[in-house]
Amino acid sequence: MLAFEITKQLRDFTLTLSLEVGSETYVLVGHSGCGKSTTLQILAGLVRPDEGHITLGSRVLEDTRQRRYTYPEDRHVGYLVQSYALFPHLSVTDNVAYGISRLPHDEQRSRVEDALQLVGVRHLASTRPGELSGGEQQRVALARALVRRPEFLLLDEPLSALDISTRARVRAELAAILGELDIPTVVVTHDYEDARMLGDHIAVMQRGQIVQTGTAAQIARSPASPFVAMFTGTNLAPRADREGGSIAFDPWRVRVTPHPTGAAHEWAAQVRDVARMGAFDRLRLEGHTVSLLADVPLDTADRRAIEPHQQVYASVSAEDIRPVAAAGSTADSDPDHNGTPERPDHMPLPLGRRGRGSTKRAVTLAASLLATLFVGGYAAFGWAPGTPGDAGTQAEAEVTALVASNMTDAFDALADRYTERHPDTRIEASYAGTQILFTQIQQGAPADLFISADRDYAERAANNGLIDDFTTVAKMKPVIVVPQGNPANLDSLADLGEQSLKLVIGVNTVPIGKYTRQVLHNAEHGYGNDFYHNVMRNVVSTDTDTKQVTQKAVIGAADAAIVYRTDVTPSIADKVDIIAIPQRYNETAGNYAAVLGDADHPEQARQLIKFMRSPKGQQIMSEFHYEPVRDTTR
Repeated sequence: MLAFEITKQLRDFTLTLSLEVGSETYVLVGHSGCGKSTTLQILAGLVRPDEGHITLGSRVLEDTRQRRYTYPEDRHVGYLVQSYALFPHLSVTDNVAYGISRLPHDEQRSRVEDALQLVGVRHLASTRPGELSGGEQQRVALARALVRRPEFLLLDEPLSALDISTRARVRAELAAILGELDIPTVVVTHDYEDARMLGDHIAVMQRGQIVQTGTAAQIARSPASPFVAMFTGTNLAPRADREGGSIAFDPWRVRVTPHPTGAAHEWAAQVRDVARMGAFDRLRLEGHTVSLLADVPLDTADRRAIEPHQQVYASVSAEDIRPVAAAGSTADSDPDHNGTPERPDHMPLPLGRRGRGSTKRAVTLAASLLATLFVGGYAAFGWAPGTPGDAGTQAEAEVTALVASNMTDAFDALADRYTERHPDTRIEASYAGTQILFTQIQQGAPADLFISADRDYAERAANNGLIDDFTTVAKMKPVIVVPQGNPANLDSLADLGEQSLKLVIGVNTVPIGKYTRQVLHNAEHGYGNDFYHNVMRNVVSTDTDTKQVTQKAVIGAADAAIVYRTDVTPSIADKVDIIAIPQRYNETAGNYAAVLGDADHPEQARQLIKFMRSPKGQQIMSEFHYEPVRDTTR
């Protein structure tokens, strides 16, 4: 059983989901941008929820309250991405075997043969992706996801890359394959026909919320809202008689005439659109209180008498209607699949906060910042509920630090060592993207220390009078990371502009994205004026979080990624290879520390900065692959 209850603040709305998925296929369906793919990324561990938990049987994959997090590679998940992400230079067999390359050769061969047999492409074992049809590529990608024998499976728009002529056939084939599995499977799609064919159960999503769950038949029989009715192609209308309430009925049950018929359920409407669908036309009708679909056979007198934009009457007989509970309910939904969780009274800021000098963790949530929260810098990592008062005995001095989350691990180690030497000092650290931290201090969040991952924001803080000055406490350089074994056979930075490959980089509004683009421009001096543009043509994804960029290389969704060397943490070091960027083209990034002007403990904050820049502090930083800070200037 895969069970999750998650909350994530997105750009325009809050994603709030709660579901339990047994050994079945559960489809999340909704318009583009409603949070479906983000949900899969959270389940896979590529994106962190602001709040919530994910369990797989007795295993806890994530729990923000307990600060528990399982890395993607340890979740035992099969993940089929929209693009399929097949390596063009590898055969079908080698593509499928890529994720199990550490197993003994005989075990690899057996698993690959089983996976190819299951999805029906064993005869294509020696073929390369460029020679496959879209449907065949999809099945190979699915085999690669299954060959690791995952404990649950995630499919992101598995049919979106197919043309209309092959979509129906491949949909039926995929449904048959999924029916053979005995693991929790979550599929996301924007096409309700995909959901109807693939899903044992369906959850209809709208703006980050589940508005109805059930089987396809249950949802079509009793749509919970006009949105669900529209999405499923079912009509939902107010009763035209005196009983009140709503009724549902199918488009092919609707009769459309130029004149009223006197039926009990009849509405005046205008023909807004006509779509040819084989032997009938689908009419979209708009009335004062209804929006209806009507399927009218081509050879009927009624159809011949109807023209676009014409005023007509739509009616349905009493035996063809289904009474529906009040809009917004989930009547007739499966009671074992509870649909719409209540929205929490408030949303926590995505700040990871850690208390030093005690055995408990603490977080303080600033509700006033919710309106200004936006994505930037690095993604935040977890939070623990409580208040500073939970920490037990209060230390003599409590230094509050707002720290760019790229320094999470290193600052944890520094704070541990510092508080060992200074037992009279307690350190409370909140981790988030630099932009979020800057917004906090602008709005007067109480803090003593600000550590930025972006020099521009440090300078803005100084120019705004929030700090007097800042100093460099850490340096790091970008590198190229590739999946372990380097399947694209990349040797150098030059290859990024000379080969056809899938590259992932940071967006241009975060430090790693800025430095990446500067590196590419620098390299034009050696590789030609077109180098930057040639590389950017290979970019298939940009992210705000370098940890997400790195993870895409780890799972093989990209041939290469550009991140900081410090992002290659011990947990993934054996899953990627590193290609150095030539020193003459590379850039040096930094973390910049400053004491806030209204700090409660300015002297303790200055001492902590001094420790970070000391030989001992720099030695600790070097363990996380930071380069030494040798000067004493900015």
